[in-house]
Amino acid sequence: MNHYFVHDTPIGELILEANLDYLIKISFNRKHFLNRVKSSSPKKNLILEKTVEQLDEYFFNNRKFFTINYLLDTTCFFKKVLKEVSLIKFGKVKSYKQIARILKNKNAYRAVANANARNPLPIIIPCHRVIRSSGEIGGYKGGFINKKYLLSLENKTDSFF
Repeated sequence: MNHYFVHDTPIGELILEANLDYLIKISFNRKHFLNRVKSSSPKKNLILEKTVEQLDEYFFNNRKFFTINYLLDTTCFFKKVLKEVSLIKFGKVKSYKQIARILKNKNAYRAVANANARNPLPIIIPCHRVIRSSGEIGGYKGGFINKKYLLSLENKTDSFF
């Protein structure tokens, strides 16, 4: 049985989902899903508690990396992409093309973008740190404004290269 928690952050409400051992998903507030989550009875879950604590530290105390056990239920290629994305350091960015090259498939930048778009754990796996090779911010399932906020939170100078 999975447990849910709605957590208010500077970029809006995030819906956290976990089982007893792993964080499974972070979703941006979607009203139809949120109503179902709010109607379920909250139960204590250590993974959710730790996630909330670390997210708050990230937003308010400059936490630079997360130490939450998570489970990725996705394809092998997407796991490789998301593992590479998880290695991007706080305050740094990489382009979709750079990640494709690191994965030894320089033409797979669209597939890399697709993997980022389907990242089940935004912020924890920092897909907001992946931008276009032109230097433009690019897309983000949490919205352009939230991606810009997260990048600004991590890099006060707004200079990534």
